[in-house]
Amino acid sequence: MDKNKKQDYLVKTLILQFIFCALIFGFIFLINYFDTPTFSVFRNELSSELKKNITNEEVEEAFKKIEFFSVDDFIPVDYTDELFNAEVLGEGGKDEKINNENVNYSFEKYKLNYKIYNPVINAKVSSEFGERVHPISGDTGVHKGIDLALNKGEPIYAIYDGEIIEANYDQWNGNYIKIKHDNDIISVYCHCEKLLVEKGAVIRGGEKIATVGSTGQSTGPHLHFELRINNISYNPAIALKDAINAV
Repeated sequence: MDKNKKQDYLVKTLILQFIFCALIFGFIFLINYFDTPTFSVFRNELSSELKKNITNEEVEEAFKKIEFFSVDDFIPVDYTDELFNAEVLGEGGKDEKINNENVNYSFEKYKLNYKIYNPVINAKVSSEFGERVHPISGDTGVHKGIDLALNKGEPIYAIYDGEIIEANYDQWNGNYIKIKHDNDIISVYCHCEKLLVEKGAVIRGGEKIATVGSTGQSTGPHLHFELRINNISYNPAIALKDAINAV
């Protein structure tokens, strides 16, 4: 259809719509002018329909029939998220049993390919990753995580999306949580006051999972936080240096 034909079609459509509306109003005017009783009936019927009460149940039922769309509905079919992973700038680690687990530790550097959320906000580092004398047992060993001291009851957040593989208690870690992320990355949260998630739950990064406490072998309220890559504990401070705060 060329431009002129298109314009003619639009003009004819508008004229027909105008004529149709004029006929309707004319019909209503004639009924009112020549037969007032009939017009009154017509008006009353229309008015009664408009004044009908709609119940909450009817509104809810109509609302359910409305289709809503999320942003995800418009993502192309071939869209895929990249997996949360890390590049370790070194190999291996040293064997040492941690709470009856065969978990290694390594002082090698690494790089996470995505930023993580801070597990706690405005905390003070009370014990760093590495060799130390344990404050309770007095034994010399390697601290496989980092201790972040802050007030009891403060929120603890998941550092990234993942699945809760443990949410339990033992005499050493107190109330603790382990989250499995993509590519064999695990984050560990110990000495919690209260656990807010259960084993098997799938959580999002930045989600509140626990509160700070001093359960287990602890000298005061703090979070003992570990980051494990391929079952080797690395210094969490490397990742926390570029972490963002949860909201």
